[in-house]
Amino acid sequence: MSQNPPPHPRLRRCAVLAASLLLIGPADLQVPCARAAIPGGPIAVGGPNFGISGTPITWNPAMPIQYRVDPGPLAVNPYTGAVVVDNPTGIARLGSMFSTWTSVPTAALSTIYAGALLSYGSYTGGPVAAGGLAAFDAVAQSCDNGVQSPVIFDPEGNLFRDLGLSSGVIGFAGPCAVDTSSGYLQSALLALNGNFQNGVYQISTNEFNQAITHEIGHFLGLDHSQINVDVLNQTPGNCNSAEVPALPIMFPYLICQARVTAGFSPLAPDDAAWISRLYPVNSALPGKQITSSAYGTISGTIYFSDGITAAQGVNVIARSTADPLGVAFSAVSGYLFTGNPGQSVTCALGGSECNTVGSRRGSRDTRLIGTFDIPVLPGTYTIQIESINSQFFGGSSVGPLRRPIPMPGTAPAPPPQVTVTAGGSQSVTIILVGTPPRFDSFETSQTSELRNQISAPPWQRRQELLQVRAR
Repeated sequence: MSQNPPPHPRLRRCAVLAASLLLIGPADLQVPCARAAIPGGPIAVGGPNFGISGTPITWNPAMPIQYRVDPGPLAVNPYTGAVVVDNPTGIARLGSMFSTWTSVPTAALSTIYAGALLSYGSYTGGPVAAGGLAAFDAVAQSCDNGVQSPVIFDPEGNLFRDLGLSSGVIGFAGPCAVDTSSGYLQSALLALNGNFQNGVYQISTNEFNQAITHEIGHFLGLDHSQINVDVLNQTPGNCNSAEVPALPIMFPYLICQARVTAGFSPLAPDDAAWISRLYPVNSALPGKQITSSAYGTISGTIYFSDGITAAQGVNVIARSTADPLGVAFSAVSGYLFTGNPGQSVTCALGGSECNTVGSRRGSRDTRLIGTFDIPVLPGTYTIQIESINSQFFGGSSVGPLRRPIPMPGTAPAPPPQVTVTAGGSQSVTIILVGTPPRFDSFETSQTSELRNQISAPPWQRRQELLQVRAR
């Protein structure tokens, strides 16, 4: 039984565009609210009246992105009150974590520390944790209103506890305000749980830095990735060293040894590829490389066995034939399509059960339901498909669906292979084996044609109903 208080209303109502949590391990999972998530890619995609439909939500390329930092210490010993990580050290470490992303040579991305948090509402300055939830709410509201992009230090973990978060949550982050016309982010929030660096209940500096660098990925507009998911079954902190190189820093859990500790670069190939896709270098910049000269694309569509009905929510991994465990890139089918197109069936129930509009995020173009595109380094790749792990939901979700749905059918054998060059693109069509028939005994091709005009595909609606019945 959890000893944490109920989630704070701000987290329950999901006021920010997306709240993402990073935890030490799956046993600690207690997610306060679900979010729309897009794996191995953007944290949100524009919808009909939200940014540009079918286009990832990113920061304005007119950089730099400005962030402001809590003036309090990052970590304090809960027993002695002694400062373990002071504010200048915390700011310096934070800057180094941001630079992990901005130093990617194929990403046109820059950030800048703009000073201490601005006063807003009931927050008049000073450490946010000292002001409790009232101060946190005020600062978060300033983010919601696009006034500033705050970074909050919680030196003893008291704010995290009072927000109703699990004791295993190291940090959380997500966009706050978006220009609904342009689709550009206007502000984002990042919170660090200093309890993990307080000298008592502590993880290593490398592990903490990796966790917060993960959260900064969300701050910049990235979402979770699922590659080498079998590490969930390995010894925490001592994963198979052959699998760590490809394990994304954007993997939902901090379960393996830190990448830097294991002797690898801070970012996995998938991390660098997707930040480059969101913020491409399109012309010569000092110290940068034009993105298209370094990456190619593998695109395609996942279909049911009929070869007609597209399947959303299938994880697609491109693994290098030269190093399958160490070099891999991913995306999820239908990541540009909405995970919630809306429906009117439950409106008769009244209240919150009425969902005619659906999510404001994601395209309604049904041609995108099963599509994927993966940025990859030049080389030859085997295409693997799999279900999103059932543990990845809510704040740890991977994919456009709020909760993962098992992949219908099985992967075709042998798996397809493609060779990609820099600046090139290869397409692959994958037809699942053994999926349920497209028509049931009460349908005809004519009724199916009518149903195809509805935004929500038949298989998705059927699976959603099964999911409701299973609750």
